[in-house]
Amino acid sequence: MSYLGLSSNILAKNTKLNRFIRLNLLKYIVRPVRKVEDHDVIKSTEIQLDKSISIAFKKYLNAIGFQSKKIPTQFGEMHYYDSAPNSNLTPLIFIHGLGSSAQSWWILAQMLENKRRIIMPDLFHMAGFSKANNPVMDFLEHSKSIVELIKTITNEKVDICGLSLGGWISLHISATEKELINKVILMNPAGLKINLFALRDTLTYLSWTKFQTLYPGIMKAFPYTGALFLSKTAKRALFRNLKSEHVKDLLKLSKPEHFMDNFLSKIKCPVLLLWGREDQLLSNQIPYVLTEKIPNIKALWVEKCAHVLSLEAPINCYLEINHFLNLFGIRDNPFTKTLLSVSKPYPTNPIEIKENNHDY
Repeated sequence: MSYLGLSSNILAKNTKLNRFIRLNLLKYIVRPVRKVEDHDVIKSTEIQLDKSISIAFKKYLNAIGFQSKKIPTQFGEMHYYDSAPNSNLTPLIFIHGLGSSAQSWWILAQMLENKRRIIMPDLFHMAGFSKANNPVMDFLEHSKSIVELIKTITNEKVDICGLSLGGWISLHISATEKELINKVILMNPAGLKINLFALRDTLTYLSWTKFQTLYPGIMKAFPYTGALFLSKTAKRALFRNLKSEHVKDLLKLSKPEHFMDNFLSKIKCPVLLLWGREDQLLSNQIPYVLTEKIPNIKALWVEKCAHVLSLEAPINCYLEINHFLNLFGIRDNPFTKTLLSVSKPYPTNPIEIKENNHDY
């Protein structure tokens, strides 16, 4: 696809490591990791690769108009990307998931950058560039950090879009800080008591062998399970990030009162829910509960996709967000036109409560 070719060219030009060296490191050190997943040499090599790629991609985002910004918060210095700091456009805030970073939104952000002021924060203790004051943070502190960001960048209501942990944060803010939120977009959000702490236990005891089986239920769509190099690289990066001590600490600090079950009926703003049908990281009962308990919700299955819809199904996400936020009257930018011309959306179907025959 064209956007993958574009990003590859940018990364090749900007990475600090020589391309020849990087490829040989991948060939002779990183790939054999399946046999010795915890070897220090493997870890240090892969971490260096990750940092180089993230820095290069940060430069790319800055070059195309997503400016790197920082704000002080009570939890540390938060880094975020801002597509139009001085714009009057309504902000659309994208919040990423566990072990990820704001860069995971780059496709959607570029598709929408001429229609909204796009804000993409790096959550603390994840894979981005925010720097926390404390070694650990719980869920409520992550939510408060996003509230601080919103209040700092605008005095108006914002639209918010969250994936996984970001969806959990979006649910919490829309229920407890109603004056800040206009509309909410959820992509496979966490945060309900179904199979309480199952995710914590899965990631705490996650091995490379187990992750091999779990991965298609997190990143299923091509190219993440279809392109050999990209699939292996993405898989290893995701495994390392999910196994990080910061992710484990966050999950250990999650308490029953942090979950959203008793807050859902308090969410009165319009909500769009997109759920990848093949998700194996979170319970498939969650979308049914959200559909039943949130008063003003449009809920859709995205077929043939798993957990990370922002990367697996950006066309579906764009089309649904475009309609949900009433942006279709604004012309698509050239990047968007290119993607729409070479990619097709996956099938979608309404999430019907009557489909659910299970107790929750």
